[in-house]
Amino acid sequence: MRAWRIHISVAGRVVRVRARRGGGWRVRLADTGGALAAADIHPSNPLPPPPVGARIILSGTIHYDQEHGWYVVDPVEDWIDARATRSAVRQGLQ
Repeated sequence: MRAWRIHISVAGRVVRVRARRGGGWRVRLADTGGALAAADIHPSNPLPPPPVGARIILSGTIHYDQEHGWYVVDPVEDWIDARATRSAVRQGLQ
């Protein structure tokens, strides 16, 4: 089997955030438009966890998690609030 690494950016709604045993965060997503369901923020990249209910855009490397049967962004490199981005774009157009 060959390992592949694909870097993506994806938008979704945060439905749950849990602390991981070794540090970092596991973020569950909905409304991604596909099979992506989770993202892992590692302690080596100490990002704050996104708030539950927020629509976010995150970027990182995607992998298939065979244990859970879904795709996961692991590790998350960065995330931003999608609503803040939309507001910034609107302000730039005025």
